[in-house]
Amino acid sequence: MALNLTIDQGNSAAKLALWDGDKLEEVRIVPRLTPDALASFLSPYNGDVANAIYCSVASRGTEIMALLSNIAPRAVRLQSDMPLPIAIDYGTPGSLGADRIAAAVGAWATLEGRTLLVVDAGTAVTYDVVSADGRFKGGNIAPGMSMRLEALHRFTARLPRVEVPRELPVGTFLGHDTASAMVMGAVYGIVGALSYYKSHLPSDTTVVMTGGWAQELSRLCDFDVMVEPHLVSKGLNRILMYNEDK
Repeated sequence: MALNLTIDQGNSAAKLALWDGDKLEEVRIVPRLTPDALASFLSPYNGDVANAIYCSVASRGTEIMALLSNIAPRAVRLQSDMPLPIAIDYGTPGSLGADRIAAAVGAWATLEGRTLLVVDAGTAVTYDVVSADGRFKGGNIAPGMSMRLEALHRFTARLPRVEVPRELPVGTFLGHDTASAMVMGAVYGIVGALSYYKSHLPSDTTVVMTGGWAQELSRLCDFDVMVEPHLVSKGLNRILMYNEDK
């Protein structure tokens, strides 16, 4: 069995996934990507990994790439200048985050032929647009919920440090005390941005959301949102498959 290994190294954790073609075989999230963590994940699949791709927003990953080269016959790090299933219309493609590229490819692989608003709601929130003809048109980056709340605490004199509750309130958009007012401000700042971006795109645009807060935030939108928890990993796998004969 020839498997594809995808590694999505984010700001807060790393997601390891194994794919058999388009089928997701196994996935694991680790707080810190180390050689031991990778070896533990791959131990049941010794010798089965044929291809590996690494995507990171946190580091150059020199050690991980060296390790992957010993694991898989073909190991690559995602770069904006490698062959991709979509075109990149971005002024500085070299500075475009690899996670944004992978998420866009993952969304396009799922919903080819539609205009897409691709949202990754993690430590930061990214809002990216892929046109119906498969071109990455650009997007915006904003603070995520925890970052917004921490900034309110750090840059004001009296606002407290508030953690985002795991279950966001439904049925109200107003806070009832200082802590909930801060939470609602952070939450609906993101929901409101989502609505704004969607309103400036074609009416048939599909919103695809991933990231740690995707499920919770999608419930607060007054339009349909497709939640795909493994969007970046899916895009990485599709990029590997696209480059098989290149």
